[in-house]
This record gives sequence, structure tokens and C-alpha cells, in this order.
Amino acid sequence: MSGASDALDPIAAAEAGIAGSKHLIASVANDLSQQERWLAHYRVAERRRERQAKIREVMYWLELRRQRLMRWLRREALIALRLARTAAAFLWRNAVALCVIVRDTATACFVWLRPRVYALALILAAWTLALLAWTATEIRLLAHAAGKAAAGAAVWIAQRSRVLGTIMWQWLVAAWAWARIETARLARASITGASIASAWSAAQSRAGAAALHRESTRLASWTRKKAGHFSRASLATASLGFSWANQAGGANNTHRALVIRRSTALISFEPRPAHWPALSRRTAPRPVSSRAVHASP
Repeated sequence: MSGASDALDPIAAAEAGIAGSKHLIASVANDLSQQERWLAHYRVAERRRERQAKIREVMYWLELRRQRLMRWLRREALIALRLARTAAAFLWRNAVALCVIVRDTATACFVWLRPRVYALALILAAWTLALLAWTATEIRLLAHAAGKAAAGAAVWIAQRSRVLGTIMWQWLVAAWAWARIETARLARASITGASIASAWSAAQSRAGAAALHRESTRLASWTRKKAGHFSRASLATASLGFSWANQAGGANNTHRALVIRRSTALISFEPRPAHWPALSRRTAPRPVSSRAVHASP
């Protein structure tokens, strides 16, 4: 029954078929990938073999060329050696005849060249003499022309020098006259300026001395007046204080007071009066301020 049920179940059969197809597909894909890898390795190996074959062919071709070159060089060397040996044998056999031929040829050449060389020497000597004569003539003409040109240049230079000297002398005379005039004018201007400056300085000095003398005289007068006022006020105050002190000490005491008089003596003593006059604002001493000192003449 179990086998019949398995054979009759289409779902299980389908699943089994699908699983088998999956395994088959996987195996086929694996085979295909291996085939591709093998093909890739085969291509690489074939390329390597092709390169190696080409290299071997090139090496073989180069070896053939080398062998051919060596054979050609050997053949050429043998030919050259044979030619050298033949030439040496020929020269050895015909050396005396060759020497005689060379001597005769040299003698014939010398005999042929001697008159021609002599004629050429005569022609060259004649040409040299003609050239020297022409050169001497041209040099004399050139020297004569140069002498004339130098004389003319010297005359022209002398004339120009005299003209230039005259012009320079006139210019120097005019410059000396102008310099002398300007120097005199500058000296007069300097003397005038110095005299004006000295007069102005003397006037300013005298004015300053006079102003200083006036200021010193006014200051001495003001100081003397202020000193007189201050001394009189001080003596009056001292006399008043002294008399009041004696009055407070006793009535019978002899009175002595300091009296300020407009005389030569600064201080004198007088008897005591019956009563003291009252001090008014006019007779009272006034304090001296700084403003009064500066304002008073």
C-alpha cells in the first residue's frame, strides 16, 4: 500500500522531479564552469606556445643568418688572402722592374716640371714686383692725401681753436665782469643788511635797557613805599600795645610809648598823654595783599 501511495502521489513525484532537475542543472552548470576554466587555461597555454614558437623561429632565423654571414666572411677573407698572396708574389717577382719604372717616371716628371716651375717662379716674381711697385705707389699717394688731409684738418682745428679761444675769452671776461658786479652788489647788500641789523639790535637793546631801568626804578620805589608803610604800621601797633600794657600795670608809672614821627629818627619816647586818640579807619594800618602788591605802581 505504501508503494502504491508513493507511486500515485503526483505532488511528491513532481517535487522529486524538480529536485532531480535542480541537481542536474547544478551539475551541468558546474561542468560548464569547469569547461570555461579549461578553455581559458587552454587559450593562455596556446598563446604561450605561439610566443615560444615565434621566439624559436626568430632564434633559428638569426642562427641561419649568422651562419651565412660567417660563411661569407670566411669566403671573402680567403679571397683577400689569395689576392694578397698573388700581389706579394707579383711584387716580389717584379720589384726591380717596378723600382726602375718608378725611377724613370720620377725623372721624367722632374724633367717635365723643372722648366714649368722655373717659368711659374719668374711669373710669380714679376707679379710680386709689380704688386710691390703698385703698393708703394698707392702708399705714397695715400700718404700724400693723408698729409694734405692732416694739414687741412690742422688748419681747420687751429682756426676753430682760435675762434673757440676768442669766444671763451669773451665769455670769461663777461663772466668775470658779471661776477664782479654781482659780488659788489652782494657785498653792498650784505653791508646794508648788517648795518640795518646792527642798528635794529642797538635800538632794541637801548629800548630793552630803558624798559628794564624803568621797571627796576618803579619796582624799587614801590618796594620802598610798601616797606615804609609796613614799618610805620608795625611801630604804631607796637607802641599801642606797649602803652596799654603800662596802663594796666599802674597809674603812677612813667609812661613810655613808641611814637612814629616823620623825621630822621625812626623811634622816640614821649610822656603819657591824658587820653589816647581813637584809631579811625584812615589811621588804622591796613593789611597788604598780593593783589595790591601787583596792582600798585
